Amino acid sequence: MADLTPRAISGLSSTGATTQTTKKKDEMGQVEFMKLLIAQLKNQDPEAPVDSKEFAVQLAQFTQVEKLTAIDDKLGKQSDTISSVAGYLGQQVSLSDRTLAVSGGQGGQLQINLPAASTEVKVNLLDADGKVVGEKTFSNLAAGKQVVTLDGLAVKDGSYGFSVAAVRPSGAGFYAPPATVSGLVTGFIPGPDPKLVIGNREVSVGAVKEVTLPPKG
Repeated sequence: MADLTPRAISGLSSTGATTQTTKKKDEMGQVEFMKLLIAQLKNQDPEAPVDSKEFAVQLAQFTQVEKLTAIDDKLGKQSDTISSVAGYLGQQVSLSDRTLAVSGGQGGQLQINLPAASTEVKVNLLDADGKVVGEKTFSNLAAGKQVVTLDGLAVKDGSYGFSVAAVRPSGAGFYAPPATVSGLVTGFIPGPDPKLVIGNREVSVGAVKEVTLPPKG
């Protein structure tokens, strides 16, 4: 009986975020191997049947190929995940999350989009009932997307909502400019649901709504 052992297992090669599986002409895949094995069993000589030991060896070889291919596929997918999340390292990201995580007086960062310069911008921290329990004020912010750091907060560690109020260009009254939770990605945790490390918190990649260069200074 001819040796039906696959001569090689197609490997996975990663280039950036793209993984391709290349099959050489002299390689035999799992489907081809099984079809050939079944065909040989159907067409064997009744007077000289396949040796049971040799058949068992070939089945074992086929099972081993399946397991190795599954491991190869898993490693390839994991490599893709690591490559994709690694691209966030050192980048400033804005999140869809509307919650601030405060620890040791540090509440991370906010990105505030000011249509015009403002002499005073106030960030209020809100408890679960929407009550203001803390604040941080910033002076003379220019127009555009401004990233502010919430430090020195006099509130207990925990999660808080927030609201932003900026003095109008005319100096008369306040308005609420758009604001999102922001932060610099300093690390990541791979896995089925990869996480990005931003300040004192871990967030899902799916929570990222915008990626920008880190602010200067």
